[in-house]
Amino acid sequence: MPGQVNILEILRLWPYAKSLDLIAWGKMRYNLLGQGDHWFPGENAAKIRELKLDGSLDRSPFAKQIPAILQEAHQMLFEKPVRRLSES
Repeated sequence: MPGQVNILEILRLWPYAKSLDLIAWGKMRYNLLGQGDHWFPGENAAKIRELKLDGSLDRSPFAKQIPAILQEAHQMLFEKPVRRLSES
C-alpha cells in the first residue's frame, strides 16, 4: 500500500470503535501502527490525504468510501505518542 499504511487493520478497527464503542481498545491498537515493528506492521492513516490510493483499491467495491473511513478512523483513534519516563 502507498505509504505502508496498514489499511486492512485500520478498516478492521474502525467498525469496532465506531459501532461497538470500543474506542479505548481501538486507540490502543491503532497507536501501535508505525511503532510495533514486526508485531504490528504498517503505518497509521495520518498522511492518507497525501497518498494516491488509485490502483490499490481498484478491486474493492468500497474503494470510494475507504479514504473517508481512513480519515475518520485516524481522527477518532489517533493519540499523540506519550514519552516514557525512561526516555526523558
